[in-house]
Amino acid sequence: MKPRVYRLFRTSTAAPRSRRTITVMTLVVVIATALAVQRVRARHAVVRLGYQLSLANEEVRQLREAERRLELERATLTNPARIHTLAAAMGMAPATADVIRLVRPAAGVAAVP
Repeated sequence: MKPRVYRLFRTSTAAPRSRRTITVMTLVVVIATALAVQRVRARHAVVRLGYQLSLANEEVRQLREAERRLELERATLTNPARIHTLAAAMGMAPATADVIRLVRPAAGVAAVP
């Protein structure tokens, strides 16, 4: 003989298992997971590109600083007063007009402007 309590909770038919509901819920979870993974991947790409941009900006800054230093050095080295002082220290003097000779280019050789 079965206890009466058991009869209260027992149903005459089994609970229907809805494959469709389970399939839809599984599909929703898979889509949500895929979207979350895609968002993380996109965010990672943004951070990576930001880091690369930061490195490129730093390199540009360093190159501009090097260019500035080289321009200053060129201006210093090509200063006519400095060149005149160095030439005088080496015993050089400006050439007079009577010692300057013009040389014509050979046939077939282009003249340099």
